Amino acid sequence: MTGYDVDVLVAGAGPVGLTAALQLARWGVPVRVVDAAPGPATTSRALGTHARSLEIYDQLGILGDIAPHGTRVNAFVRHQAGRASRVDFDFGDLTTRFPYMFNVDQVITERVLRGHAGSAGVEVEWNTALESFEQDEDVVTATVRRGDGQETVRARYLWGCDGGHSTVRKALELPLAGEAAHTWLIADAIVHTDLDRDGVHWLFPAGGALMMFPFPDSRKWRLLDTTGEGEPDHPERIARQFGTKLSQALGRDTVVEHSSWASKFTIQQRAVPAMHFGRCFVSGDAAHVHSPASGQGLNTGIQDAYNLAWKLAMVVRGHADPVLLDTYDAERVPIGQALLASTGEVMNTAMVDTGAADTRDSDHGFMRQLIRSMSGLGIAYPDSPLTVPGQEPEEGPRPGRRLTEISAADAQSPGWTALRALLRTPAWHLLVLAGGTHPAGRALPAWVETITISRCRPDQGVWDPDGRVQDTLALTEGQWILVRPDGYLSARGTGSTSLRAALTGLPTRTEQETS
Repeated sequence: MTGYDVDVLVAGAGPVGLTAALQLARWGVPVRVVDAAPGPATTSRALGTHARSLEIYDQLGILGDIAPHGTRVNAFVRHQAGRASRVDFDFGDLTTRFPYMFNVDQVITERVLRGHAGSAGVEVEWNTALESFEQDEDVVTATVRRGDGQETVRARYLWGCDGGHSTVRKALELPLAGEAAHTWLIADAIVHTDLDRDGVHWLFPAGGALMMFPFPDSRKWRLLDTTGEGEPDHPERIARQFGTKLSQALGRDTVVEHSSWASKFTIQQRAVPAMHFGRCFVSGDAAHVHSPASGQGLNTGIQDAYNLAWKLAMVVRGHADPVLLDTYDAERVPIGQALLASTGEVMNTAMVDTGAADTRDSDHGFMRQLIRSMSGLGIAYPDSPLTVPGQEPEEGPRPGRRLTEISAADAQSPGWTALRALLRTPAWHLLVLAGGTHPAGRALPAWVETITISRCRPDQGVWDPDGRVQDTLALTEGQWILVRPDGYLSARGTGSTSLRAALTGLPTRTEQETS
């Protein structure tokens, strides 16, 4: 690391920056995290965590620390024309072991991420603001301010996870294209109601729409008013306003206590055309901002960070050419653009009181579509430079899709329990069946770990006595599956020739090239 103070400088210690830092540290990459705030956030912002993010938390090894602090959301409930209409979560063919949304306070998510990052040697530098930076083809030279003093930091790469007012994005002159849509009021408060606490509720008093999201805390809800009426500085008025509107929408008296937190904000629907320029990157709200109606902000940011971290690590460690970093744009920019369209549709469709009985079926259809899309399970990279096309299997996961397209029952089988544990190792993974000729034919690069799956012998890699791993992957003798570090399939095939071709086609390096 001659000439550098650190390999990666991360600006922003929210959930996106912490995910980035944790994953880089797990790969052994030196990283610093700076944040202008005096300390960790104490009030909640994001609340809903979707299925794909839960899969990432599991692969990061942090899900067990988050799960006790959240609550499952199993349905959307629309209250219209004096009746409640419930649409239970159903992801259809998007199989997952997490068939629900999970509400957990962002404060807790950050605390868990911070703890795991700290155990990996990363300490957040609070009261430390990124002020400016310059970059050339070799280094990013950043100026950070702590109190009255300044420090110059020379980093290989700069990663902006610094929110909607991102210093990194502005300095890179990346346009945040889009529009300001609506002004909404949001508040967290105790509500005296008998509404189902496993649902997100949509209500339609006169003049606008309300949403209610359950907190894990008993009787506590997040309340959202699309009219934007009210002033956050007057909690007693906010409580009366929400109480009046809920009473009207539900047809019964509903008492709302003083809010513990409230905010009014103008919803921005914007995204950058690129998330990578030179040695600098942006993720999360620094790259795309949008309506909170479908709870995508934190989730998309976490997925941005999880996509880029392993790529940066491979380049820093000399296992890949810098061209690998171009795949971050190729894979994630379209996701941000699609997100604007989907959240815009939520505001234009789901937030409107249709009322008429003949529109309820279409409302239900839209809600089912929304449930699927916001899960993140449909995100795939079939056209990515990292996806090697080949013969598509009739069953099992295809290249470009998630490996773990499995139910909770499958995930808890002996084989999948062992395999999921091994997939937490930061590396590429080659899955093969025990017995027969090893498809590699020769030594694999150091960045690939082989996992052998065996039905018969518990001493050989993953013991799969009931065959659930082999069956769900549709893996037969002589075949192999190559899995990226973020859990997506890069390629699958038969025999050593096709495997060597797949590896050769990636922007990575062999041991001879890195030595």
